[in-house]
Amino acid sequence: MTHPTQLGKYTIDGVLGSGAMGVVYQATDPLIQRRVALKTIQRSLISGDVSGQAIAERFRNEAQAAGRLQHPGIVSIYEYGEDGDTAFIAMEFVEGQDLSKLLTANPIMSEPMLLQVMDQLLAALHYAHEKGVWHRDIKPANLILTQSGQLKITDFGSVLNLSSDVTQIHRVGSLAYMSPEQLDGHALDCRADIYS
Repeated sequence: MTHPTQLGKYTIDGVLGSGAMGVVYQATDPLIQRRVALKTIQRSLISGDVSGQAIAERFRNEAQAAGRLQHPGIVSIYEYGEDGDTAFIAMEFVEGQDLSKLLTANPIMSEPMLLQVMDQLLAALHYAHEKGVWHRDIKPANLILTQSGQLKITDFGSVLNLSSDVTQIHRVGSLAYMSPEQLDGHALDCRADIYS
C-alpha cells in the first residue's frame, strides 16, 4: 500500500497502525508544529452499499461525539476532514502503550496501579456519560497509559452519541467485553461501559 505524504494540512510522518478500512498515521500540523494522530478510512473501500454508508456515518459520529469531550482521560479530537478518497480524524498524539500490550507483558497489575487505572477510567467515563456519550467498546486495547501514568480512552468508533440520530445499532463492540444486554442486542445505557 502506498501511503500519502500529506492529508489536508497535515504532513504524514509515519504509520502507527492499520486495519481493513484505514490507517492511523503519525502526522504534524505544520501551522502550529503539533504532532497528531490521523485516523483514516478509505471511502472507496466502503462506499456504495448500506453498510459502507453506515461505517462512514459512524466515523463522522465518532469525530462529533469525541470532539466535544474535553477531559484529561479522553484523547482530544482536533478536526474531522476529507482529502480526496480519504476521510480522517485528527486527534491528540499520545505517547504511551495501550493497556492490552502492557497486560500481555505483565498480566498481574499491582493493586495501587490497578486502583489508579480504574479511578481514572471511571472518572473519564463519568464525564463522557454526563455529556451523553457512551463508548460501547471499552477494552484494554482502547485505553492508553502514558509514561506518567495518565490513562486516556481512545477509539470512539462504536460510540452512541445521544445528541445524534446516527446508528442506534446496539450490537457493536468487542465480543469479550460486551455486557449481556449489548451482546443480545437489547437497549443499552451507560452501564454497558461500566460492565466492559
